[in-house]
Amino acid sequence: MKTIFRTLLLAAILFVAPSIQAQDKIVETSFTVSGVCGMCEDRIEKAVDVKGVKYADYDLDTQTLSIIFNTQRITEEEIHQLLNEVGHDTERSMATDEQYNTVHACCKYRDQDEH
Repeated sequence: MKTIFRTLLLAAILFVAPSIQAQDKIVETSFTVSGVCGMCEDRIEKAVDVKGVKYADYDLDTQTLSIIFNTQRITEEEIHQLLNEVGHDTERSMATDEQYNTVHACCKYRDQDEH
C-alpha cells in the first residue's frame, strides 16, 4: 500500500512540476526613454515589438514607455538594450555614441537646446 501511495505521489509531482515552471511570468512596468518626436515614438515602439512583449506604448509627452512582457521570453535588461541599439537612452542605460548617431537629425534628444 505504501509503495502504491509513493508511486502515485511521485507521478503527481513529476506531472505537476513542469507545468508550474512553465507558467508565464507576466510583468507590467514603465520607465523613461529619451525621445523628442513622432519618429522617435515609432522607433521606440518598433524596437520592442519582439517575442515576449505583449504590449508597449510610448508617451512622448512624458517620455515614458509602458510595457507588459513575459519574463520567460525576455528580460527588462534586454528591453533596455533593444532601445539602446536603435539609439535611445533609457533610465537604466545609455546608447553608445555610435548607436545614438544613427537616429535622424530631428531625433537628436541629447542636443535639444540646438532645435
